[in-house]
Amino acid sequence: MDKVDAHPDVHRATEPDEEHVLRSLYGPPDSDGVYRAEEV
Repeated sequence: MDKVDAHPDVHRATEPDEEHVLRSLYGPPDSDGVYRAEEV
């Protein structure tokens, strides 16, 4: 048991939430649940 990671933040995510990243890049998903960029 001495090799188990005992860091107090071991339960926290190391990467941002995917949904948060997609919403910040593309806004809310459409009615199909797909994140789309603006039309160019």
